[in-house]
Amino acid sequence: MVDSPIVLDSLRKDSGRVLAQSAGASLIDLDDGVLCLEFHSKGNTLDTGTLEVADRANELIAGTFRGLVIGNQGADFSFGANLRFLLGLLDRYEDDRTLFRDVAKRFQALTTRMRTAPFPVVAAPFGLTIGGALELTMYADRVQGCTDMRASLPEIAVGIIPDLGGTSELYARCVEACEDPARGLQRAFDTIAFARSSADANGARALHFLQSHDAVTHDRALLLDDAKRAVLALTPGYAAPQHRDAIPVLGDRGYEAIDVVLRDARDSGAASDYDVEVCRALARVMTGGAGAARTVTHAELLDLETLYFESLVWRPQTRARMQHMLDHGQPLRN
Repeated sequence: MVDSPIVLDSLRKDSGRVLAQSAGASLIDLDDGVLCLEFHSKGNTLDTGTLEVADRANELIAGTFRGLVIGNQGADFSFGANLRFLLGLLDRYEDDRTLFRDVAKRFQALTTRMRTAPFPVVAAPFGLTIGGALELTMYADRVQGCTDMRASLPEIAVGIIPDLGGTSELYARCVEACEDPARGLQRAFDTIAFARSSADANGARALHFLQSHDAVTHDRALLLDDAKRAVLALTPGYAAPQHRDAIPVLGDRGYEAIDVVLRDARDSGAASDYDVEVCRALARVMTGGAGAARTVTHAELLDLETLYFESLVWRPQTRARMQHMLDHGQPLRN
């Protein structure tokens, strides 16, 4: 029987509890039919090892276990996608970009299928929770966050947009909260374009990284216990939600309104030419691509995320931004 508070380092000593493992992630049995997907790479970053263990979780849980906690007990929840891993993919697949797209869609499926999995998923973020790791939590059934959760989607700084479902999910949440596509578009666009971050869980809620049904734990030592209880509370009669099928987008009208602001920022020196290019890609996703105002499915927005992410990730300016961030730990303005 697992003692409370849950200590993953202790559980990992029992090899029978470790159901899958890679260099960067483990799948650990927490008892009562609940498994834990734990990150443990440097910075708890996400890479193919994470993908492999998450795939194994989906295979094992359905019909056998009750649900999944996504959590760990490192210094921070996760720094997001591993930039060295991403740069390695660019080198490996430069001559076959179709293979790169396949990998990108697999990672997007890892995050977004947390919503449609046939079992409850509860994410337990704390401390720094950024980029792809934050996107992953946004697709869980519930978030049991720690008070000290410092969340952001900072991909703009390295010349890309959030492509693991974060761009579309944040836009949809903001539109729902504002009850107006134009106001929702402005709020979601500003949050990502300016890499707005939360100082704590309350700030994460204000930025719509957390929703009204998500909960907060004050004592980090009890976070996994609370997340496990949340999974068990969701289990009776659980029915997986589906992705949204009618998200209002503004099309060319919304894009042109943002583009006016971007041109002014460039002309005033507040943004570089490449800043504007990256933000235009973000705007195209959030406005549903070219065309008139209409409704689109969440799947359509996810495909746009991949399309515009790929339009940026192969650019030399983006590669320079990624390498500069790895070398110096700060953004490059190119």
